[in-house]
Amino acid sequence: MKRRFDLYLNDILEAVGKIQTYTDGLDFHTFIKNSLVVEAVLRNLEIIGEAARQLQQEIKEKYVRIPWRDIQDFRIIVAHRYWEINKERVWDIIQNKLDPLRRQMEAILQKEQSK
Repeated sequence: MKRRFDLYLNDILEAVGKIQTYTDGLDFHTFIKNSLVVEAVLRNLEIIGEAARQLQQEIKEKYVRIPWRDIQDFRIIVAHRYWEINKERVWDIIQNKLDPLRRQMEAILQKEQSK
């Protein structure tokens, strides 16, 4: 039995928060030189992707502007094709994709829980 959708969204929010904490104040070169931070970020990106994969289809269909498939596909790379990980792409996700994703998850939670 699947968990409630809000638990998956909260997993995503928690993972985003951890990544942002781990990388706060870092630049790209400092990030890639710190293997502990890189590994922690990758693990949390994997959690985000798995939570997106497990999320109920009706939620994904209702919020089609969120790139669910891209999020899930990146998890596959992190978990199963780790040798293909591009650290510049990871840094781009950190810098440009996580904050919008956080805002989207918060908006979905607010909208769905106000029903």
